[in-house]
Amino acid sequence: RQMKNFQVALMISQGTPMMLMGDEYGHTRGGNNNTYGHDNELNNFQWSELDKQKKHFFRFCSEMIKLRRSHPLLGREEFLSDHDVTWHEDRWDDPTSKFLAFTLHDRGLGGGDLYIAFNAHEFYVDAALPSPPHGKAWYRIVDTNLPSPEDFIAEGKPGVERRYNVAPRGSIILLAK
Repeated sequence: RQMKNFQVALMISQGTPMMLMGDEYGHTRGGNNNTYGHDNELNNFQWSELDKQKKHFFRFCSEMIKLRRSHPLLGREEFLSDHDVTWHEDRWDDPTSKFLAFTLHDRGLGGGDLYIAFNAHEFYVDAALPSPPHGKAWYRIVDTNLPSPEDFIAEGKPGVERRYNVAPRGSIILLAK
């Protein structure tokens, strides 16, 4: 789940996402930050590991990349303004708060508003959702707590109500359409 959360954070961030070979299947270098001289599994692409993840984490990564490339609010070339994002946080000064949620506003770009939330707590957070734009509803695109393939539904799953129970160490993306 944490790998999916990091993939969400990377793909919704502004700027160029930086990935290394093997990130799409969870390749590890075992804590070695200087593998230049190693001609072994530290640097070799592990095709068998990729095969194990084809229907799981690899699929999730692939779908997140497609979402980033297709949605005009993600990967923008210009900085966000106060009109582009609304932060849904009332505990900025509380160092124990481990929940962050915000809405990226479409503002005529054609992709629909995105509500994004990260819960780093060890318990569920019952998040009050902002109202979607007039005539629209929230659809769940991503919930990293759910098993594959329910964790990412490209067309979105309807039925999201006014509150969403965000899982411990989970993240969600909702689309207004």
